[in-house]
Amino acid sequence: MGRGARAVCVSVPLLATAATAALIVISTFIGQTNRSNSFLNSLYFIRLDTRFINAPQELADIPGTNLDNFALDKLGIDLSIQNTANLVGVADFYQAGLFSYCSGTYDNATASWNVQNCSSTSGSFVFNIVDIINAEAKTGRNLTFPDGVNNLFKAVSALTRAQYIMFIVGIIATAVEFVLGFFAFLSRWGSCVTTIAAIAAFWALLAGAVINIALYAAMAKAFDASFNTFGVHGEINRRVYTIMFIGVAVSLGAMLFWTLSTCCCSGRRDKIMKGDSSRGPKKSGKYERVAAPYMGHGGPAPAPPHQHVGQTYGHKEGFEPMRHTQV
Repeated sequence: MGRGARAVCVSVPLLATAATAALIVISTFIGQTNRSNSFLNSLYFIRLDTRFINAPQELADIPGTNLDNFALDKLGIDLSIQNTANLVGVADFYQAGLFSYCSGTYDNATASWNVQNCSSTSGSFVFNIVDIINAEAKTGRNLTFPDGVNNLFKAVSALTRAQYIMFIVGIIATAVEFVLGFFAFLSRWGSCVTTIAAIAAFWALLAGAVINIALYAAMAKAFDASFNTFGVHGEINRRVYTIMFIGVAVSLGAMLFWTLSTCCCSGRRDKIMKGDSSRGPKKSGKYERVAAPYMGHGGPAPAPPHQHVGQTYGHKEGFEPMRHTQV
């Protein structure tokens, strides 16, 4: 294959590497980092709807009133359908990103989720909603979360750290893969080194994506299982996970193409690899006499030393040229 084939063979995985970086950054790294940007606010892993949190039912008195739950029940007020978030002092919803979370209010008139606040970004961020709500609540004491939720959050910190490390390693390896990819235009050795970076990038991104979706899907399931008693609903962002796993799939394609480029598309022409038949002596497959170096190419062989053209030697006596007598 020629240099054109080599260029195509390397350009495809190089573009795939760039696409991987863009998809992973959009789906993973930039969400929930700016409360004023609606696009960034839409890039969350999970949204917890706390509008109907049943914290008041766990308290002796409704915050801000002198009415207890028994009195409200006698009046026929169903606390499970009231927007109790304002009574508790927490936001209507919370959304998690990789480095921070955002919270806000729900507008019933427009059926929209409006972000009001975002936490500061941090490399050690953990979306521990139990601690977040207890810190914001105006109840005077910690709320009682369901056992299933408490059990899950024992592992949240470790899983968050693991997926964070995998995503960081994956995006750095992807950047290295992209830079090394330009050396692959020069030789298959460049492709070989780039393939190593591509393998590391793919497996790191895959591990990070799997840990991430497992973590937040389990969190949503835990809150939904206790919705009738606690009133918090969890929902993962399917659009973000679609973009994320498309990015992982594109990374896999880049890795396979880089691997292919190590054994194919050398960039040399066939006549260089196999030899050019128009150059050098032609081979006939038969014995050919080698021409004397001092007679040029071809021509009759020179006469033996001390022999004149046309002269023949008999078989009478032997003669040694360095001796003065005949033998």
